[in-house]
Amino acid sequence: MKKLWESVIRFRTWIVNLVLALAVILPDLLNSPEILAVVPAEYQRWIVALAFLINIWLRPRPAVIKTDLEASVSRSRRR
Repeated sequence: MKKLWESVIRFRTWIVNLVLALAVILPDLLNSPEILAVVPAEYQRWIVALAFLINIWLRPRPAVIKTDLEASVSRSRRR
């Protein structure tokens, strides 16, 4: 269970990006003309902006967790 949780933490960027990509692609696959046809008009720009901000905020590489050497090096630099 710990190994599964560690994998989810490390690959959270990939998981969120996959979910966002599916949210954009899935309506088209389900015969909806576009994602914006599914989202109410007053929320469309906010949904797209939020998706971009989440994508920018997350890193495209596996995240560092506190047991990694990289994390311990950065902690020792602060001291």
